[in-house]
Amino acid sequence: MAYSPYTVTRTARLDQIAKLIYQTEKGGVVEALLSANPGLAGAAASLQRGTVLQVPDRPATTSTVTRPWE
Repeated sequence: MAYSPYTVTRTARLDQIAKLIYQTEKGGVVEALLSANPGLAGAAASLQRGTVLQVPDRPATTSTVTRPWE
């Protein structure tokens, strides 16, 4: 998996940062950021300006839509 560095430019929660990077906070992207940055879960609720994160590629999403009428 490839990682890219990302420097937090303003104090924000991890889900907000995920939304900036991946354009969503769903589909496992927050969890991917947590996995790529050990110790981050134990950090404060908001990440401070200047924090450098390792950003993994967007995780593959598999969504199954169930249509009961089919």
